[in-house]
Amino acid sequence: MSFPVVATSFGVSQSGSQAGEKKGGYVHYEVEPGFTIRMRHDIDPTTDPKKLKRIISNRVAAQKSRWKKVQYIDALVKRSMELQGQVSMLRSELAIASEHKRRLENEQRQLKECISARVQHCIDSDGVIEECKAEIERLKKNLAPLSNLS
Repeated sequence: MSFPVVATSFGVSQSGSQAGEKKGGYVHYEVEPGFTIRMRHDIDPTTDPKKLKRIISNRVAAQKSRWKKVQYIDALVKRSMELQGQVSMLRSELAIASEHKRRLENEQRQLKECISARVQHCIDSDGVIEECKAEIERLKKNLAPLSNLS
């Protein structure tokens, strides 16, 4: 951002004619092309040029300050809108991620139940196998006396 440079000499004639248009008790001085300041109409044209220059310089500084403030506020509004868009986008991403997490947790629960059922089946199968082995040993013991008879 660059501001117009304030002219060092201001053309205010001693006769009271001022380069500017009069509106509502104010005179608009064009300090530079496209850059005007507003001053009260009742300023005495015989005022000391240094004092007039200081008054105009203060007006220019105030106008620049107001302009800078407007630019700053515009930048804040733009940034705020960008951040609101970003928040909206992140909220939708969060909703998608939350749904994905919920599905993964359900899948994990189902897999744990499946594993638990298979482990229980293996435990039950081991018990059946042990029972079968015990039955085989019992039958072998019962058959042993019979095999000695033949």
